[in-house]
Amino acid sequence: MKKTQPSEDNRDDTQNKNNILTFFQMLFDFSFSKFITVQMFPALYFVILASTLFAILYLCFEAFLTSIARGMFFLFIAGPITFIAIATVVRALMEFYIVVFRIAENIDDMRLLSNKLTGLTNTMDEVKGLTRKLPFWNIMGYKNTSKESESTSNVDQSKSSNLKPSSTKPSNAKKPRKNTNWPY
Repeated sequence: MKKTQPSEDNRDDTQNKNNILTFFQMLFDFSFSKFITVQMFPALYFVILASTLFAILYLCFEAFLTSIARGMFFLFIAGPITFIAIATVVRALMEFYIVVFRIAENIDDMRLLSNKLTGLTNTMDEVKGLTRKLPFWNIMGYKNTSKESESTSNVDQSKSSNLKPSSTKPSNAKKPRKNTNWPY
């Protein structure tokens, strides 16, 4: 016996109904927890471009009623320049608003993440305190390498003689680390 799968059309219809239902739920959400402006921009951009095109065509028609030269000027020069200028400005404004909304969403995500990480530093300090008490950290204690032991002896000599360190000392020598039980 074959199982019948829902057809592609039925799935698309169900998805479209869910999208429309979600849109209206977001539209009448008075808590403003989600932004729908960004989702409406493609349709709004299309409406603005279509209305601009119809307005320019109407102005071209009116210009042709006045004179043919004026109509040709509006049709081939003023109309296209105006349409491109309006489309560019509207597109730039919409992109600006999209960036602002994305920044707002990212800041909200960062706020939620910072709330999750609020007590982490205290917890890490507690872990650090516990691991210092573990016996194997004493075995793995920090050991000076030969270069670092030489630099510490040079520093000790310069402190004891109250003289400036010699110029033969490399300028990029590492400072000696404090000998602690913490391995890093």
